[in-house]
Amino acid sequence: MIVDLAHHLYLLIAVLGLALPVSYGGQPVLCQGAFLAVGSFGVVHLERAGLPLAAAAFASAVFAAFAGYLVGLLTARLRGAAVALSTWAFAWLVYALLRAFPALSGGSQGLVRPSPARLHSQIFDVTITLTPLVHVAVAGSVCLLSLAAVARLNRGPAGLDWAALREAPALATSLGVPVLHRRAALFATAAAIAAVSGAGITVLLGVAAPSDVSPLLSLQLFVAVLIGGVARLWGPVLGLLVIAVIPPLADALASTVGLPSERSGGVLTALALVAVPFLRGPIERLAGRWPERAERPRQPAELSGESARTSSREGVMLAAQGLDVAIGETHILTGVDLEVRAGEIHALIGPNGSGKTTALRALAGALQPTGGRILVEGTDVTGAGQLDMVRRGVTRTFQHTVGLERLCPYRQVLLGVRGGTPVPFAAVRHLLGSVSVRDHAAAADREAWRALRQTELAERAFDRPRELGAGEQRLLQVARAVATGARVLLLDEPAVGMTGPERATLSRVLRRLAEGGTAILLVEHDLALVHGVADRITVLERGRVLAGGSPESVAADPAVRRVYLGDVDLSSASG
Repeated sequence: MIVDLAHHLYLLIAVLGLALPVSYGGQPVLCQGAFLAVGSFGVVHLERAGLPLAAAAFASAVFAAFAGYLVGLLTARLRGAAVALSTWAFAWLVYALLRAFPALSGGSQGLVRPSPARLHSQIFDVTITLTPLVHVAVAGSVCLLSLAAVARLNRGPAGLDWAALREAPALATSLGVPVLHRRAALFATAAAIAAVSGAGITVLLGVAAPSDVSPLLSLQLFVAVLIGGVARLWGPVLGLLVIAVIPPLADALASTVGLPSERSGGVLTALALVAVPFLRGPIERLAGRWPERAERPRQPAELSGESARTSSREGVMLAAQGLDVAIGETHILTGVDLEVRAGEIHALIGPNGSGKTTALRALAGALQPTGGRILVEGTDVTGAGQLDMVRRGVTRTFQHTVGLERLCPYRQVLLGVRGGTPVPFAAVRHLLGSVSVRDHAAAADREAWRALRQTELAERAFDRPRELGAGEQRLLQVARAVATGARVLLLDEPAVGMTGPERATLSRVLRRLAEGGTAILLVEHDLALVHGVADRITVLERGRVLAGGSPESVAADPAVRRVYLGDVDLSSASG
């Protein structure tokens, strides 16, 4: 009984690790059993090579983390079923290698090590015999420490990244969060934790056998995470309870219908996976009775001069010179010249399909140009990716409203601050309570409130996102971009869905930001808004610049009136 309890606690360690990429990273990972195998077989081989038990377990975890990071990078660009299939294939690959090389795995009998194991400390001259009861204490302690660490990280910068990875990776990238490396880091952490779990199980049972780390184990661990995934922290514990009853039920089913025990376990695991959509609803309602604690920081006193924050930079902040963009054989932009100056609102208008959003994406680094140059403050950044552009002070918003349903506006804006000014090893520093991280958190809090005040959303800082009106959600997009510290804002139709008063608020916000020195490139169909706030206008037509200049000169241009404005008077347009 004690051995079974210790075994289940070690499996719970693996489940808690897997919850990171699945529940927090939003990736359906199906290869946790493969990394558990690394710990199981690695600890035996390293012990035989002369390493002490603790060093062997640590080395196995490090190797698993390295392998997990590589696999995470290879799958980070994939989505949904592609991630599941590729990681499932990796689990089968590791299992096939173990079966194909008996020298590595010990064949069908596995690798046997002495049991019970003993840990010896030369420093304190103490030897501890790892009895089943000691294993329960060790595994239980690791589980509690893992739960506490995840809870603490989830309330800090890592939790903001995780929410963005899970709900809106494109938004996370636009705010400067390195999505691919964050996903790979979660994968590596899960792999290292699985290796620790595997090493513990092998030391407990005294054997590492290929049949114990088959791909079925990966599927069972995944089901455990899915069943309790809604509850985040304690959910995997509930999931493991379901998985713990599968082996005895499989044995009972095997004896009843005459199936091999492994096949019966596969059938029951598949049934549990099918039942997940039906179980998540009750679990979510149960989890709602014990909501996770969320910090609600007090709004600081208004800082002097924060609404008129003047940039010391002058002149051209962002420029396109002869910009070409093509997708396949289709030319979207051809020879586009454009300049956005500090403290200026530059509107980019044109008929639907003229290439406005494509131009914004190219300038933001989300789309690679096929010709021409992009310059930021005179530096050629052509070909730079979106993350690099955010760090250079160029941030964009999306044409369609993109939000994070689980984060209040304050935390969404704080994500922009964190993404725009990343702190190296922030997660580790946060766990250790580093003074530098506390100082950075205080500075980030001030920047978040500054962005909320500038966009007139401070009073809605802790409302649920679904409680915001359509216009306020559009303003929230602007607030997140402002929070990155952007010196150049690329706004894609921010007035969509806004009422008249909300458009007036947007006009005030844009003018306030420009007066503070921010360069704004505005794509907008609301011509009244454009005429009211724009200092200069560029008109695109079929991917080429048709005209440019002041609102008055553009409105009087015969070509613009013929192609775009028609009989509409730009100064009195209603949008």
